[in-house]
Amino acid sequence: MTGIYWLASYPKSGNTWLRLLLHSYFAGGAAVDINSMTSDDGHISDRAQFDEAIGLAASDLTDAEIAAWRLTALQNWARTLTRPAYLKTHDIRLPAAGAVIAEPGTSGHGGATLGAIYLVRDPRDVALSLARHIDRSIDEAIDLMATRDQVMNQSRRRLRPRLPEIWGSWNQHVESWHQPASFPVHVISYESLRAEPEATFAVVLAALRLPLDQTAIKAAVAATALEILRAQEAAKGFIEWPGARGFFGEGRVQGWRDRLTAAQIARIESDHGPAMRRLGYLGEDDAD
Repeated sequence: MTGIYWLASYPKSGNTWLRLLLHSYFAGGAAVDINSMTSDDGHISDRAQFDEAIGLAASDLTDAEIAAWRLTALQNWARTLTRPAYLKTHDIRLPAAGAVIAEPGTSGHGGATLGAIYLVRDPRDVALSLARHIDRSIDEAIDLMATRDQVMNQSRRRLRPRLPEIWGSWNQHVESWHQPASFPVHVISYESLRAEPEATFAVVLAALRLPLDQTAIKAAVAATALEILRAQEAAKGFIEWPGARGFFGEGRVQGWRDRLTAAQIARIESDHGPAMRRLGYLGEDDAD
């Protein structure tokens, strides 16, 4: 069976780590090269993949034209598959201009989707990681996370490796991926992946209908330890992230408790209360 499994998340929720786990697992738990991962299935917003799929250069198109071509590009690429593909996306899953995964209602990707893994992370920790990632203050990251219909990578001043991505707000993103879908969506928390990586990764593999090899699972978890990934990046960089700051951070769980101010915590909980409750990051009695 061919088709696409989406590896979906709001940014800084563990998506790249999951892709590296899969990369190692497919090789029997072998060591990974963080700069060879893009030779696999890639990213829905990859510019080179888009250009090849439609025979046009995205750099010659307006953002509106890119949006109009995205579904065709995905369908053309999906027709070349000879096995299931695992495609990263940070896009919301709602009907919107340029949104390829435009559920609910119809399969906006030509029936190519087999399923999805949706990674979630406490937005209070996401805010810390995102601030570091975009080299902005924590307050600016909190503002960005609260912006509905937020679209990223729209700069026309320089050629970015990624096409525009529709992030939406964090709350909007979570709610969009919890809408009824024509394909199975399995929600996996970053916290579980950190606390019990082998057991949680086994759940991911089962959701992707892959055979379970406990030896390879254990080896893949060891091969993708954050200290190993950070050391690789320090030695030779990470081609998916040419920014001045390193891509791989500490990966802490509940780091927000000693790094966010009371006002910042209250803002995040007010902005994203409904989705945080849905995912268990807030109790029913916690105030907005």
